Amino acid sequence: MEKEKRVIASSSRWSSSTTIRRPRGNPLEASEKHLKFVEQSKNDPPKILFASRGHQYMELKTLCLESASLRVFNLLYIPGRLCIEISGSCNGLVCVYRDREVYSKREAPIYVVNPTTRWFRQLPQARFQILMHKATYTRETFTDINPVPRLAFAKATLCDYKLVWLYNSDKYNSDAMSLNDGFTKCEVFDFRANAWRYLTCTPRYRIFNDQTPASANGLVYWLTERYNGETKVIVFDLQTETFRLLPKNPAASSHPDHIDLCILDNRLCMSKRKRGTMIQKIWSLQVSLEETRTKIYTIDLRSCLSWSQSGLIAFSWTRMDVIRPCTPVAILKNKEILLNHRYGDGLVKYDPQTKFYSSIYNHLSCSRVVPYFQTLISHI
Repeated sequence: MEKEKRVIASSSRWSSSTTIRRPRGNPLEASEKHLKFVEQSKNDPPKILFASRGHQYMELKTLCLESASLRVFNLLYIPGRLCIEISGSCNGLVCVYRDREVYSKREAPIYVVNPTTRWFRQLPQARFQILMHKATYTRETFTDINPVPRLAFAKATLCDYKLVWLYNSDKYNSDAMSLNDGFTKCEVFDFRANAWRYLTCTPRYRIFNDQTPASANGLVYWLTERYNGETKVIVFDLQTETFRLLPKNPAASSHPDHIDLCILDNRLCMSKRKRGTMIQKIWSLQVSLEETRTKIYTIDLRSCLSWSQSGLIAFSWTRMDVIRPCTPVAILKNKEILLNHRYGDGLVKYDPQTKFYSSIYNHLSCSRVVPYFQTLISHI
């Protein structure tokens, strides 16, 4: 495996609250340079972005797939060793933050980062974060706190990016500034105003806490908690800022713990593992007026289990691994699919033709892995 170090960002520069790198020179020339860069990148092998824990830093790395030799690039060093959350890539930009510091008394900054150019922008904290920092916890009340649903970073229109944080209402995030006293609260970050704002109309269903929202084509998706034996899918339109329910959910009868939402080939996909089995099914959903679904994979993970027991596959099958589905990361050539697990430390490639598994990479210290395409955008 070939390793190449590309960039190192110093601790002081990363922690700066004001530094924002702006493109220099003629904006038109910068735009033309970016378009040329994107055009040249279309022929590059696909990449994935992930975080890895070093001795003193969290490292943002890319893994180049389908190349002659597997290549890992160290793009950016982030001070501290706590795991970071990485949003889905949006035009080559990602949102980076530490969700484990939400309940601590330390500041938990949020950054929008271009790992390729090292440009970053620190964002102000959401009201949710500020309220959680001010709250007083005891040993008894701390055990009642649920995991925080993760941020969604997506594009509403050609030049309009948004951060969306949807979470359940509770006594710790009660806020007089919010005009909504419903089951959920939603904050949206406006990049032009450099500020968070509450939405007044939010879903009347509580959402499943331990999940990462999926987003594509101006829409964001979350799973709800179970209602009357069903798990629903909430859809948020970034342009109109309205919520609705997905009417056709192939995994409605399953617990949200057994379901995963992801984006494959720019379309919403849903994967489900039936409780008590290692059979995982993946559907591609066409979200439109005529919402349709197509089953694209049925994967028998028992084969992967037997391989892991012999030490050949980088999946550590714990109790949570057996309950929760593997997350599809990307579809490769010949319809091979890349899988990882939210509690695992490796990537596996599955070939549906041969039903053969092969280990791709087994040094993930944080499980969030996202498809990534390089960009020169550095100005939102």
